[in-house]
Amino acid sequence: MDDFSKLADQYTPMIHHIIKSLSIYKNKEEFFQVGLIGLWEAQSKFDPTKGKFLSYAYGNVKGRILNELKKEHLLETRNTPLEFESNDFGEEIPIRDEPLQPERLQSYCEGLTKNQSKWVMLTFQEDKSLTEIAEQLGVSVAAVKSWRQSALKKLRKNWAAYST
Repeated sequence: MDDFSKLADQYTPMIHHIIKSLSIYKNKEEFFQVGLIGLWEAQSKFDPTKGKFLSYAYGNVKGRILNELKKEHLLETRNTPLEFESNDFGEEIPIRDEPLQPERLQSYCEGLTKNQSKWVMLTFQEDKSLTEIAEQLGVSVAAVKSWRQSALKKLRKNWAAYST
């Protein structure tokens, strides 16, 4: 462990250089720790017959930091909560976490079969799962999935016609 402390002290400027070269300005301490992990891995996996340690350590540390950047970017892009939605006129409308009003849902159900309409109402008004809907209506889950698939196709088709 004492050997790694010396190694970490020696290669700290390199880790900071990599962080700076990648233009990381948020969570620098976390990325520094990731760099130290990369350095530790480089120390444990290094084979002196294949080259210089500096080159190997640099590539390992930079690769580890880049992988962490990718993970963080994916988390940020996939988990960003949407607070506002734009309507057709470019106005921002606040998004509500409450169920749609029955009247509005009924208007979406125009052109759907009775069973497809039941799926829409139970899913979006009562927030029921496929299994719960199947149990309530006394049908198989496969039947409810079929209603859902057909309803979504029709709703998408109607939305495409509406938006053009």
